[in-house]
Amino acid sequence: MSLLELPIGTRARISGIQGRMSRRRVMAIGLREGDTIELLYKGAFGGPILVKNISNGSQIAVGRGMARRIFVVPL
Repeated sequence: MSLLELPIGTRARISGIQGRMSRRRVMAIGLREGDTIELLYKGAFGGPILVKNISNGSQIAVGRGMARRIFVVPL
């Protein structure tokens, strides 16, 4: 399941990131495979997705294109 498909308020663990360049970008913004996250908000009309990284307490906005490449397992 991709991050884009996750319901708001759900916690999940990042299980994988598709693509080498996407993996670098996601790691640069502070998300890593194995991190526990919570989906806080989905922007209207194709806007960004706000996630909270439970592992380090940061909040990160991710575009929908990138969110499709981040695979998660709901907890």
